[in-house]
Amino acid sequence: MTGTMAARPFLLAAIVVAASLLAAPALAQDVAFETVIAGLKSPDPSARIRSLVLLRQAGYLEAAPALAPLLADPDPTVQGAAVETVLGLYLVDANYTWAFGRSIIREKGATLALFAFVQGPGATIANPAPPEIIRGLVLATGSITPAVRFDAAYSLAVLGRPLALRGRLPDTNAVLDGLIAMLRESSPVMKQAATNALGRLLGAANESGAAGTDLASLRVEAGDLIVGGLNEADLDLRLASMGALGEMRYERAVQSLTDLFTYHKKGPEAMAALDAVAKIGHPGSLPVFLAQLDHRDSQVRRLAIEGIARTGDTASMAQMKARMGRDQSPYVGHALAFAKARTGDFSEMTKLVQGFRYSSLEADTFAYLVELGAPAAGELGAFATHGDAKVRTGVAEVLGIVGDQTSLGLIDVLMRDRHKQVAAAAARSHKRLVPRAGAAGRVP
Repeated sequence: MTGTMAARPFLLAAIVVAASLLAAPALAQDVAFETVIAGLKSPDPSARIRSLVLLRQAGYLEAAPALAPLLADPDPTVQGAAVETVLGLYLVDANYTWAFGRSIIREKGATLALFAFVQGPGATIANPAPPEIIRGLVLATGSITPAVRFDAAYSLAVLGRPLALRGRLPDTNAVLDGLIAMLRESSPVMKQAATNALGRLLGAANESGAAGTDLASLRVEAGDLIVGGLNEADLDLRLASMGALGEMRYERAVQSLTDLFTYHKKGPEAMAALDAVAKIGHPGSLPVFLAQLDHRDSQVRRLAIEGIARTGDTASMAQMKARMGRDQSPYVGHALAFAKARTGDFSEMTKLVQGFRYSSLEADTFAYLVELGAPAAGELGAFATHGDAKVRTGVAEVLGIVGDQTSLGLIDVLMRDRHKQVAAAAARSHKRLVPRAGAAGRVP
């Protein structure tokens, strides 16, 4: 994903004031919780923003339902601040999210919501966003202010994904309808935000196995519109469309994506198209994947291996292992270890996890382990005492995403690691698994 969309000038005007206020220090004296909540209803926009600042800095999740009406506030600055506030309340570590996002998107003007989206799995705490917040964000996707719509779409993707994974996204039809409406806008920036958000949410719904005629119909409507995005003039939008189709495993797009790969042959669009086909992993793509195992580009071979692994086809897996066993590319060896793990063969888990040691393999290692999910969690304990702190850090980060309550003992050990980055990663994972306790009384 590129960050040029975040740098479009018209997005910035409405968020500058809100961002500066949200970054302001909290009041020195204690303020009664009831007083802060009352401030949310003040006729003075600056008073409403001050209450938002205090509640976000205090991390008061109990205030979330009271914040929801401000997601439809008539003042665009307040509305934008409310979107960022509710998102911030549910992030594991906003500072980490900012740092992570900036390492990927370097253009000016990127927002917290965009950074949280880019961070992907593990951005949010164990506490789910309540229905009032999801409904309020849907209303915000219809704001007259582009910057608010932009942040609301990405916030829906971030806060809605954990709910969609459990088949519990409230008002799913309204959420998807709101994003589809954005997808029909003329602005490439808005279309890209909606495309990314729909890909994230529909991908999670697909992973959860959520069914239903209405959802299936909306999935097709959104998916076909995103397929149309493959022909847009804007390169960022075309790449986003490919990524979204892959994330939502949209089988109706396989032929179009395959044709794009065949047409471009190399370059970012060819790679994005093949990556999407590999993520979908449709059995009908096996001839394409098998044909790429001898490609001169190791990244193409890597994607072909991933695609074969996701089809689960036994004969093709056997052929792939026989043909690729002597390939010297670290990307190929890494992908083969992932492919074996997908079949339940964790014999090369060491090779897979040690990818955290190398900057060129770190992102793939994280993605592979997250995709493997719960079955990988039990295998990670063996690496908690690994001699390389980068490996321990990666394991600590992933455990909060693929693990469960039985992983907390290991996470507690990692929180006491002598290396600060390992301990910080484990602390984040603890927040992903253990719901934040309630707070009451006064806002400091």
